[in-house]
Amino acid sequence: MFKISNKNLLLLFILVFSFVYRMLIIHWATFPPGADIGLHNSVIYSITKSGNTNFFWNYYQMGGGLSLTFPGYHIFVSFVIFFTGIPDFLAHSLVVSLFSTSIVAVAFLIVRKMWGESTGFIVAFLVAISRFDIEMLLWGGYPNVITLMLIPLVFYLYLERGKFTLFSFLTVTTLLSAAIYLTHSLSALMFVGITVATVFFGMILSKRFCVKKKQLSLWMLPLFLGAIVISPFLIDAVPAYLGGNSETFTGGVSDIRAALLSTRVLPLEIVLPLFACVILFFLFSKEYKGKFLTIPALLLALWILVPVLSTQGFLVGLYIDYNRFLYFLVLPVIILIALGINHVSIFLAKVAHTYLSFTNETSQPKKRKSEVETKLKPHLTRKNIYSGVLLGLLLFSFVAFPIFLTPFLGTTIQSFYQVMNKPEYEAIQWARQNTPVTSVFVSDALYGWWFSGFAQRPTLSAVDPQYLTLSREFEPSKAAKSLLDTDYVIDNGLIQVREDGGYIARHNPMFLAKLNWTYFPYPFFNFNNGETTILLRKGNESEFLDLTRLPVTEMHVETNSDQAFIFVSKGNDLLNYTQRITVYKGVKFVNMSVTIESTVEDVSIYGIRFILQTKGELIDRGRTIGFFDDGAKVLGQLIFAEKQPKLYADGTELLYNLKGDPEEHIQLWIGVFSVTNNPAVYQDPETKENYLNEILDANLNSPEKEAVVISDLPLDVFDYRQAVSDWNISYIACRDSELIPKFANDPAFSLVFINDEVAIFMVKRSFS
Repeated sequence: MFKISNKNLLLLFILVFSFVYRMLIIHWATFPPGADIGLHNSVIYSITKSGNTNFFWNYYQMGGGLSLTFPGYHIFVSFVIFFTGIPDFLAHSLVVSLFSTSIVAVAFLIVRKMWGESTGFIVAFLVAISRFDIEMLLWGGYPNVITLMLIPLVFYLYLERGKFTLFSFLTVTTLLSAAIYLTHSLSALMFVGITVATVFFGMILSKRFCVKKKQLSLWMLPLFLGAIVISPFLIDAVPAYLGGNSETFTGGVSDIRAALLSTRVLPLEIVLPLFACVILFFLFSKEYKGKFLTIPALLLALWILVPVLSTQGFLVGLYIDYNRFLYFLVLPVIILIALGINHVSIFLAKVAHTYLSFTNETSQPKKRKSEVETKLKPHLTRKNIYSGVLLGLLLFSFVAFPIFLTPFLGTTIQSFYQVMNKPEYEAIQWARQNTPVTSVFVSDALYGWWFSGFAQRPTLSAVDPQYLTLSREFEPSKAAKSLLDTDYVIDNGLIQVREDGGYIARHNPMFLAKLNWTYFPYPFFNFNNGETTILLRKGNESEFLDLTRLPVTEMHVETNSDQAFIFVSKGNDLLNYTQRITVYKGVKFVNMSVTIESTVEDVSIYGIRFILQTKGELIDRGRTIGFFDDGAKVLGQLIFAEKQPKLYADGTELLYNLKGDPEEHIQLWIGVFSVTNNPAVYQDPETKENYLNEILDANLNSPEKEAVVISDLPLDVFDYRQAVSDWNISYIACRDSELIPKFANDPAFSLVFINDEVAIFMVKRSFS
């Protein structure tokens, strides 16, 4: 009868646990978490769409266009869906859970070859609950999970070259290398980089490593042969990839470059300790192999060094999401932790066993032993002590190292990445069944990926620039982001203004500072129609009227080479309210003018009150006031060019007492800008006050604000009507309940679907 050894049973248990654990976390909330699953689904249905297959075109992502998502994973999953008929999101989770579990098996094999079987089991256990691939499952980096299994598998075969004939070795490693190339571009670069670096240094120091150069040269052959195997794909992929990403990599798309540098650069406190790990591999090599320089130690060292050095690509003008490089070096870091755990366990077991042996030999023979001691002592063997210490260190590692994902933490992270639920999926199904296949949707960044892939409709997703890889994706994502946020945006590079128009009381308008230390504008001043009140008198009766009670009569944007205007007019049978925002090219102040005009003879305007929402503390200088945010080092300033208001509530309530004329005008200049972060300026309250007062007074006493040009940056203007027309948008899928009135009250849109989570608005055909 066939009998499985205890070691094999242990490994099988770890693998089964790994698969079940991953499937449970992925489907903890029924639908797989993460947004990228929608992207992968859009690639699958673009590949399987009728007609000639074009691996470099996605019919749904960002409205449709060039796609550089390598298709190896998607081809495999499409066959699984075709042959099994299971739901597509279930096919994704099964495939990636299987490959993720395979990482555990491959980690065991390669570590057993390098450092012995006991260390291999430790690594298998740690990888089973490691965060690096499980979290990737949760945010949807499925192709990367596949290659994270294939790369160590190829390295394992390199190390086990002696067990294979030359033909079988080259055949298997070539096919695996080709699979890496076909599945994930960044993984292919890391795989080639680590292999080439290992071969290079290994051949230079071949005598020190005691390895034949011919043996190492065989590592290079699969790289070339694998490229030849999929050369029909690579011939088209390389120029398409370089052409589609060249502007991003070289910083040509300034917004993507700036967003990456603001958010995705790794801090040195993460990068520098990783260099220290490299030295430890050579020290362990001396302990386990008897010498410092061995090929396993070199391979693991470069397995860390190549990704770590790649995280500093911005130093040489390469701009990419640097956090992605961390996924490639986590496995060697876990191997290092396992080596440490095994070494400490062996050492402590040796010390404890030696101590027990010594005390047993020197103990007094007449001394009577307790019953517990008698029963326990036979079990205190060196092997059992090692096992106990090992178990304790494994449990301690869960707390000590954040790269491990216990079930409690796993469900927390799963909730963080969760995008989909039943009502949101219901909206996707409705769109797929009730809208034309050519309809262009707009949605937020996360839901938009799902929408494009599962509704199979071209979708503009409001993705932040740091998560974009193609230059062609920037403009549609920017249009979607602006459309889901506001109606009008004007940005001159020094200050940004967002205006929601008259259909929603929220940002009417909002002024944002353009900071010198981050790409993203900093909201600082905000007016809200719901908090702006007009005091009018009709005959002998007084009435307070807030702007939300006035229907919109007109709103639009006008632009020329030097300035841009936002007009919003509201009115009823008593009065008209017109607000005009003027942004000038190269000027850090914006002009805001308000005209209130009565349309009935016995209606007079006696006052208007604005509530100013701001993040700063008041600095009152009479004809001008400032607000300073100490944390962000941002100064905002209001200059009252026409009529002086009374200030209440620390300057955030502006009350204009008017004369009761049938027509009243108010005008002020508004600016928000960064100031110095020099600590000497803020060393005491008096120094800071003098510094800020000088800035406020200088701005107040300068000539006409529109004449003070300090930049030649062009005006960037967003008009929601123009964007809808330019991108041929048909529907808006809105998950933000705060924004629903923005579309529901606008006659340009019509509500066609709504449930507890999603409202879908159709753009009316008469919309221009």
